[in-house]
Amino acid sequence: MPDGYATGRATKQSIVENAAAAFAQKGFYGTSLRSIAREAGVDHSTLLHHFGNKTALLLAVIEWHDTQGMPADLPSEITPEYVAEGFRRTAERNRETPGLIQLLTVLMAEAGAEDHPARATLQQRHAMVTTVMAWMIRQRRAADDALVDHLGPEDRAAVIVATWDGLQMYDALHPGQLDVPDLVGRMLREAFGVSEG
Repeated sequence: MPDGYATGRATKQSIVENAAAAFAQKGFYGTSLRSIAREAGVDHSTLLHHFGNKTALLLAVIEWHDTQGMPADLPSEITPEYVAEGFRRTAERNRETPGLIQLLTVLMAEAGAEDHPARATLQQRHAMVTTVMAWMIRQRRAADDALVDHLGPEDRAAVIVATWDGLQMYDALHPGQLDVPDLVGRMLREAFGVSEG
């Protein structure tokens, strides 16, 4: 049983990695599940067994992409600089995979419909990121009375995430005009009350 489980995980990983490359090159609608299965060396039915449909596969690709930037070990103390730099590095990685980020942007727009199959997953994705940001904002405000903001920590975090999403959309239309990773880092350092360095 353990060998079968490991094989299944390896198969899923291969499918996700091949799907990431295909989606990034040909887009969501320009890529067939059959071609992804072929590139991953599996039957179309095996792909469907693991993922069910193309939207579920795209969500798996996005989750895989997100986890690529996660640190293996967290430091003993989580500093505002560490959190801001971590999100800045994520924005940097996003810039290196514009095809995937464009797909994510389209998917988020489509998931605005209440019955969209990806809506709950994308809401959870936003919730995770805003929770981390809001937690750090709250910690910093509690430690520094000089940090004044008319928005609460959760609202400020939501504005930062929404701005980040908008910046990525803008960058898709105007590649390289703005330094999105730098802007994300600046927004977070400002929200955390961390001086430029």
